[in-house]
Amino acid sequence: MKKRVALIFVLLVFLILIIIYFFAKSWNQHNQGVFLDGHLIGETDAVMTINNHHYVSYDLLVENDLLDTYFDKNDSTIYLYQNYDRFTVVLDEKNSAVVQIDENNGIYISINYLAGKLEKSYSLNPSGSSVFIEKNYSKLVNDKAIWLYDSPRSIFGRREKIKPNSVIIQYESDGDWILGRVGDQVGLLKRLYLNTTETVEEKGVFQSDKRKQVIMAWDFFTRKPTTFIEGLLYPSLNVVSPTWHAIDKETRQYEDWHMSEYMTYYSDNHIAVWPAFSNSFDPALTSEILNVAASRKNLISQIIGIAKNNGYRGINIDFENIYLEDKEVFAVFIRDLYLESRKENIIMSVDVTILSSSPTWSLFYDRETIGRYSDYVMLMAYDERTRPEHGIGPVASLPWVETGIVGLMDYVPASKIVLGLPFYTRLWETINTNGNLTYDVTAFKLPTADAFIEANGFVITYDEAAGQNYGEVQIDNIKYQIWIEDEISLKNRLDLVHKYGLSGVAVWALDYSKPEMWQVINDNL
Repeated sequence: MKKRVALIFVLLVFLILIIIYFFAKSWNQHNQGVFLDGHLIGETDAVMTINNHHYVSYDLLVENDLLDTYFDKNDSTIYLYQNYDRFTVVLDEKNSAVVQIDENNGIYISINYLAGKLEKSYSLNPSGSSVFIEKNYSKLVNDKAIWLYDSPRSIFGRREKIKPNSVIIQYESDGDWILGRVGDQVGLLKRLYLNTTETVEEKGVFQSDKRKQVIMAWDFFTRKPTTFIEGLLYPSLNVVSPTWHAIDKETRQYEDWHMSEYMTYYSDNHIAVWPAFSNSFDPALTSEILNVAASRKNLISQIIGIAKNNGYRGINIDFENIYLEDKEVFAVFIRDLYLESRKENIIMSVDVTILSSSPTWSLFYDRETIGRYSDYVMLMAYDERTRPEHGIGPVASLPWVETGIVGLMDYVPASKIVLGLPFYTRLWETINTNGNLTYDVTAFKLPTADAFIEANGFVITYDEAAGQNYGEVQIDNIKYQIWIEDEISLKNRLDLVHKYGLSGVAVWALDYSKPEMWQVINDNL
């Protein structure tokens, strides 16, 4: 009987030792790889070690938003962006100190290479078989010996005894426990006997700053001007953006409709000129240019060259109607153009639409990249409805505009956002021909809309839901409807500028104006 009890006891001890062994082995394996602020984001295969030199998976860094980067597969080149500079990594054997390719064509980037470039964003600490990436942490020191635990509630919780005066990296704190790192070990430690020596926080991409308030108007040119006529100087207007530059579809060169008299007139009246550069709203042409590194670079050189030659203080980038599959390469174009603009002290603004489900008119904008690589982001908060099939209604209802502002602020700081204002509206016609309904729509500049409303005796009411006045009238078999852009709708939108702390407004378009609207802007901004 005693022998049987002894045998059972030995077996139990053996079983416990086996459990402890496999648990420790499993934990050891789990505790190796790539960590982000104490949390494992990549297993051991995410790290490549050659002669004690660590490389980390490029894909892993990208997936976790740790690199601002673009991989040009056509040229086998990686572009890294940091602190408004660009670094180029060519994937070839000559670059083995910087990049390695594994047997599955996985790309690994050298920790030594990245460390110096990313030190202002986060720190990289290789230790043992692991790499520790740290953005938000505190450095602690322990007065007395303490234990590192894998779990405070596990019977095998204690893992390693930490000597006094050890450097401990704290990531998170929860009551009496912290998640921290000592050397190449990550685990839990009791707060007792720990003293903070330094706290490091990730530097936000979007640092709030004081910017010039922009009161801009696009000046719409449909052809190259031959003579200059002085326009009205509206109160508070401080920037004009003439649409002088579009890509010629045959030559792929930018047209240049610049007028020195225009520049002098506005400059003498303390109004900056930031001409607009468009992609001619041609998705196929844009795709062909942007997807070849040399032609993309040439396009940027053209923009910067024209701006320097013509003495522009700023530029406005108005690229619209782009294939969704070109989203990433368009973001590269914006990055590279902004880097060149900064070198030349040229202010760069970029136009974006309100976020919607449209691939070619909304989803192709990488709003986070645009917010990072620009001085201002112009929110084109109009054209909510353009055709009858969209539904009859205003060009920019107040709730739609506010939703668009809030949506953009998820990607761009308010201090960079300039709210686009429509100085036009649409007249909707419902035509009843013997019970068959057809529809038509006409865009009106503000003075034209006012004249049409007055001439046809519209009945005007306030549309609470839209936040603006609404008019309708029945003439014969046609029902006319119009949502009026006036001082009331404008004041409601300017209230949103104040509510969200935006950086100003941009009017489409200058020659659609009426003085009363500019007086409202002047009184409120």
